Amino acid sequence: MALVPPLRVVPLSRVMRHEEVDPLRVEHLIGRIRTERTQLNPVICAEAPGGFVVLDGASRTEALKSLGLEHVVVQVVDPVSVNLETWHHVIRNCPTAEVIDQIKAEESLIFVDTGSPPRVTPADGDPLHVMGSGLSANATLSALVNTYVGRWTVSRIIDPAVDVVSWRFPDWSVIVEFPTMNVDQVLKAALGEDLLPAGVTRFLVPERVLRLNVDLALLEGAGDLAGKQEALDGLVQARSRAGRVRRYEETVVILDD
Repeated sequence: MALVPPLRVVPLSRVMRHEEVDPLRVEHLIGRIRTERTQLNPVICAEAPGGFVVLDGASRTEALKSLGLEHVVVQVVDPVSVNLETWHHVIRNCPTAEVIDQIKAEESLIFVDTGSPPRVTPADGDPLHVMGSGLSANATLSALVNTYVGRWTVSRIIDPAVDVVSWRFPDWSVIVEFPTMNVDQVLKAALGEDLLPAGVTRFLVPERVLRLNVDLALLEGAGDLAGKQEALDGLVQARSRAGRVRRYEETVVILDD
């Protein structure tokens, strides 16, 4: 087993997102990357016809594109090896009626009494199921998320049960539950440009590489792709020889991500 999983330098033009991005988060990343002059972590991708589908790192990818970079470092993983979970959203510390009214105001969304997720549960009422009118399933989810993102505080949770949410977020107002997804749906979303909303998919990646901190100079300019790959390989080898690479087999909690 290699100490460091393979990393690749690839053209940003061949990297495809499967989800929308939060513009505020992208702007924050642009500022940080411009100041630090590094790509902190590789973008996690699956290889697909025509390029690479981002599984984790959509905001990072968009920030690097906005900065005009030509290339990006990716960690290509086998989709079979990853686990996909669904994030659900908890809208917090706001009047539930305002959230529900905001969703009702979106003409492409319809509330129904029964059905499968997406489902909206207000703290002071019964669950309501949401359907899209004339929208794809992914576009329906995006339209729903767009009604509240940027207006109120939103946190993510894996288990949307009311008792779990109440324990984690005592100030919760509305729970937005999304349907369970699979990797094939994610790949189709990217390849078909029918993007999922931001902050819904969560990929658990074995042997995820962190703290690469590659200088942006490697990613700027069209340059020689083979030469850039050689420089990246040399960087990884030098850190390995210097004893700076560490593998953690146990669960790790990061406090400064």
